[in-house]
Amino acid sequence: MLTPLTYEGLIDDVLQIQVGGCVSVKKSIVEPEDQNEQQNQRTRDTNKDPKVLLPLNDSDPLYTEVRDKHVEVFGSFLQNQAKALKESHSQFTNRETARDLSEIHQFVKQIPVFTRNLRSLKNHIHIAELVKSAAEATSFRQRWQTERSMLESESQYDTLEDLIASGEPPYRWLRLFCLQSLTSNGIKATRYESLRKEVVQTYGFEFLMVLNDLEKAGFLRKRETFFMDSMATSYSTLRKSLNLINAEVDPSNPDDPAYVSSGYAPITVRWVQSAMRGFLGLDEALKELPSSGGSGSVRRWIDIEQKCPPESLVEALKQDRGPSLGVLAKKFNESTGRAGEQQERKPVLLVFYVGGITYMEVAALRFLSKRPSFPYAIICCATEIVNGETLLRSLSC
Repeated sequence: MLTPLTYEGLIDDVLQIQVGGCVSVKKSIVEPEDQNEQQNQRTRDTNKDPKVLLPLNDSDPLYTEVRDKHVEVFGSFLQNQAKALKESHSQFTNRETARDLSEIHQFVKQIPVFTRNLRSLKNHIHIAELVKSAAEATSFRQRWQTERSMLESESQYDTLEDLIASGEPPYRWLRLFCLQSLTSNGIKATRYESLRKEVVQTYGFEFLMVLNDLEKAGFLRKRETFFMDSMATSYSTLRKSLNLINAEVDPSNPDDPAYVSSGYAPITVRWVQSAMRGFLGLDEALKELPSSGGSGSVRRWIDIEQKCPPESLVEALKQDRGPSLGVLAKKFNESTGRAGEQQERKPVLLVFYVGGITYMEVAALRFLSKRPSFPYAIICCATEIVNGETLLRSLSC
């Protein structure tokens, strides 16, 4: 439900990355015309602006370097890359001394590589300008501030009402509505009915069915005044136990996965970190996860299985379950003589996401995997990649 602040996450949030790892953008964005051509274009049909598909995958070395950069960093990073590319080209073309044939031959061989890198750099600079412009908009900053307030367990009902009145795109608004419900054990009954009525009046009667679908999926919940569902997730307990909020993280030189949203660490990534310690001290937090069984109970979204039987996760974690993943990784490195070797020599940890993973979570997992202090190289497997809007749309079909 949260807004990502990494380059890749923002591209998906603003432009939506398609299946196969590509993004569709207007040709005028990646191939801007000069001023004279723009003047001539005004006399033509302005509606003709074809779109082009740009690949976003590991085949582009520049993209692999910039994709997990924070919004405050990726602009300057691309500028530095442009300077480095220009300098590497100038080192040969500006030389005053004579060049032998081998140097000329080597330079000619590098021309296709230089051309490819230059094209990639130009594309990413134009895309970065687009997503950075969106991130600097007042509405974007207001949305981020609203999300942060909700994550800190504050109610934002008045803001939700104002956003409806201002014509906020429906699924963007629904993301905030679901986030408010998930972080406050549901929406107050009186407020819920009021907001529900305003949604139908503003967005149309069909969104009544969307709200019903989100209720069934557990993303929305009406909190009665005198009755609290004992199986509801206590977000405040999870937030404190897992240290989900780290407002001190530095986006330009991060030391915590929370940099991906400027202060919030994805809960699934915190579980991966906790697994390194065998989930020690998290019994109370585990109790707050929704139950996966029982009549009328909410399905468990995060399920951690250490051993079976017993079926109770909390009871299983209290038993002697052997060494933690962190200890196992240390023993593996010691037994194979890899304790002091580099990142690529780490043992591999597979992390599976059933139902989907966001680019924000992917960036946080990559960050962990690259940390020298993290004992594993992470490989992530997911049924699909989603964002807040695509997830809600899939649940309301």
